Amino acid sequence: MEEKENSAISNGIFYGFITGGALIVFSLIMFLLDLYLNKTLSWISYLLLAAGMLYGTLEFRKKFPNGYISYGKAFTSCFWIGLFAGILATIYMFVFIKFIHPGFIQELMDQIRTNMVTSRPGMSDEQVEQAMNMTAKFMSPVMMTLWGLVVYAISSAIISLILAFFLKKEDPTLKTTM
Repeated sequence: MEEKENSAISNGIFYGFITGGALIVFSLIMFLLDLYLNKTLSWISYLLLAAGMLYGTLEFRKKFPNGYISYGKAFTSCFWIGLFAGILATIYMFVFIKFIHPGFIQELMDQIRTNMVTSRPGMSDEQVEQAMNMTAKFMSPVMMTLWGLVVYAISSAIISLILAFFLKKEDPTLKTTM
């Protein structure tokens, strides 16, 4: 039992780093095309994450006799892949914010202010400033990295719950009839 758990973790590390690398390349392409603040296109990263989890778990399933894998094992494989991909992606995000594009946080704050003013035209300047001051508390490279890890962990768990349902392949000989 222990051996299969370790192989799920090692599978997660391997495919997680591949998936994390794909997320980094996607992020760099978005930056080079000046699309890194486009929220609609940023959803593609979740598709890349799910694709990496799907492919890595399908490869993991091939290691079992006749390709049978329980829901729990499929979930575990998916989750580890997503978690390790998220760790790598958030490390990159920290490096990006801190060294590659130090003005990123200010650009993001400007976009938030613009969205706030256009979506809530009735807000007073004082209310906008109060909201921006509160938002600024969470906009440091460290805080954004920590929140990124939390978001990747939660997203990986949710995606894993869904993917594992489709990736499980129960051994019919183990089922008992009642």
